[in-house]
Amino acid sequence: MVLTACSRQAEAPPIDGFTLHEDRDRGFAMKFPANWKVQKFPGEVIVAYGLPAMSGRFSSFGKGEGGVKIELRSVKLDSTLTMDTLIKNSQVQFEDGLQERYKISTATVGGKSGKKLAVNFDQEDGNFRSEAYFAEQDSLVTIVTFAAFGGTFESYESEFAEMLASVRLAKRPEPAAPKVDTSAPRGPEPPSDTLRSYTGSEFSIQIPNNFESKKAKQAGTLSSVNFFGSRLDCSIQVDVLDASKQNNLDKILEQNKATYQGGKATMTTLGGQKAGYFSYNPNNNVSSRAYFVVKGNKLFRVTMNWYKPEQSVYLPIFEKCLATMKFQ
Repeated sequence: MVLTACSRQAEAPPIDGFTLHEDRDRGFAMKFPANWKVQKFPGEVIVAYGLPAMSGRFSSFGKGEGGVKIELRSVKLDSTLTMDTLIKNSQVQFEDGLQERYKISTATVGGKSGKKLAVNFDQEDGNFRSEAYFAEQDSLVTIVTFAAFGGTFESYESEFAEMLASVRLAKRPEPAAPKVDTSAPRGPEPPSDTLRSYTGSEFSIQIPNNFESKKAKQAGTLSSVNFFGSRLDCSIQVDVLDASKQNNLDKILEQNKATYQGGKATMTTLGGQKAGYFSYNPNNNVSSRAYFVVKGNKLFRVTMNWYKPEQSVYLPIFEKCLATMKFQ
């Protein structure tokens, strides 16, 4: 590069207000002159030239009449590329080898501590001056560059300071939220904690508002009603059996012990009546309780089933339902 001392000054294109420009991919942003043409390359750079025809001069450093560049760039770091490497690569190689023309100092950019790389030298149309600012966030370096040929840099110093103060650093984009397929069938709906009343001829109970009731004929029963939601392995079933020949609850529990995996019955009350229940596991994923209550000459068998991985969802609601049960 041939350098010639010269006191000429080119025309400085005016700045008429500012517009904030933001990169849509990495979020870096800065104010740019509102009356200058701004180019954007998503995820990489936002740049504006005071004299667009002179844009090539900033890479060739050839002859021309002035020219101003304002650039905001984002560079991703890796194991071989550091901020210091970027700063070094940003320096023009002088023919006279006088790299000491560059001055590196500390600076604040976008609220982060960073570095400033400054240089100036003479060309035929006047002094060239450049200031580049570097700051790192999320392994991304944001680079702000102000450069001007023809001795015009000083004309913009207050505007450059305002633009630098507006910088927002690049950051890694947030991972996209998984797309929800609204056409796909939804998973099972948990039981509502709002209860509704069910009243039959032999008992009454409150069940989750989003549960159905279905009467069925079960062998050996007088009547049977099943209450269930969208998970069919989570239900409350009430069976009514004839207890006219045997209405001793303790003996009934002993007779049914083998049916429920041989466990001992836990004594409690249900609907204000003495009751006992067996806890058992019909399969690896389901837990159950079978309650037995004798009222007059009828035996009530109340069976709760719930999906083990969602016990904390189903069991408290089911226990709340059983607390409302009354026998006629």
